[in-house]
Amino acid sequence: VAAQTFVFVGILGGFTTFSSFMLDLLTLGQGGQSALAFWNLIAQVGVGLLAVFAGYFAAMLGRS
Repeated sequence: VAAQTFVFVGILGGFTTFSSFMLDLLTLGQGGQSALAFWNLIAQVGVGLLAVFAGYFAAMLGRS
């Protein structure tokens, strides 16, 4: 059950999230809004990286 949950929620959930992200960028780019697509890309990746670092540092603080 744990492996099945990992596959369906973890792996397939990640694919659908990434697909939505890429579809947003593609739609903006095809609609002639390439500057907005670029800043959307920068903002989403940037916020994602900040969230990873925040989670990492919060976990490190919790270990001490």
